[in-house]
Amino acid sequence: MSIKTLRPRERKELMRKLFEDLIKKHRYLIIIDAYRLRANMLSEVRLLEKELGFIIKGGKKGVFLKALERIYPDVVDVLKENLHGQVLFIFTNNDPFDIAYELDKFEMDLEASPGDIAPIDIVIPEGNTGLPPGPIIGLFSSLSIPTKIVAGAIYIVKDTLAAKKGDRISPNLANILSKLGIKPIKSKVNIRFAYDFKDKLLIPRELLLPNIEEYVHKFEDAVSNAFKLGVEISYPSEIILPVLITKAYLNAFNLSIESGYPTEYTIAHIISKAVRIAKNLKGSLSSA
Repeated sequence: MSIKTLRPRERKELMRKLFEDLIKKHRYLIIIDAYRLRANMLSEVRLLEKELGFIIKGGKKGVFLKALERIYPDVVDVLKENLHGQVLFIFTNNDPFDIAYELDKFEMDLEASPGDIAPIDIVIPEGNTGLPPGPIIGLFSSLSIPTKIVAGAIYIVKDTLAAKKGDRISPNLANILSKLGIKPIKSKVNIRFAYDFKDKLLIPRELLLPNIEEYVHKFEDAVSNAFKLGVEISYPSEIILPVLITKAYLNAFNLSIESGYPTEYTIAHIISKAVRIAKNLKGSLSSA
């Protein structure tokens, strides 16, 4: 019997049992945002299930929470607070950090749909479109894109800014972009958080997908500050000790010269200093 032929209550019961089975068999849950996730993008993600070791499922949040209540009743409230809008469920026993990293770098160029927000400035390039003249010329005119007919095809006279970053894409612009084969929309999997059923731990997106460059800068700053502090307090570590020895040598060297204490290393500098002082003194007496 096909699931489509089942009554709504029977479908919910079947889905609840499926969720229960998935929760029992997997340690980690990853929640991704399904809002405006294109079907072709989701199809590509599903192709990664076997490679990355996860199962992705859609379903009603209420049905999922009822299944969760039967197995981990103590975590229902935590997940319920964080399940907003349309979501998809990923179940896995593999490292959720690795899966999140792989899914986050997966990106597709998609055609724009009416109502999409331009992620970048959209420029219609100069050149032959290969499109025959006809009613479509009116679409170009409505968008203030200058055209002419060259060799029986529509030719765009110059590069034209059709939409600025942040603008809402109109139906006419979406139509033109589609006909020109321009795909300005970048689609990515928007991961919200992960949950570890074993350790009862919610892992927010910012920990799943840390800004590596930011952490590298923070680490470099921490190392630099630790080094400066070690030198300041004369902490004799393997790295700092050579600096401390050099610093002590220079201090002793300068102190020897300032105090006039002669050593085989400073005697020449002490004599040079004494000669310089004598010359300055002679000059001052002559002027007087």
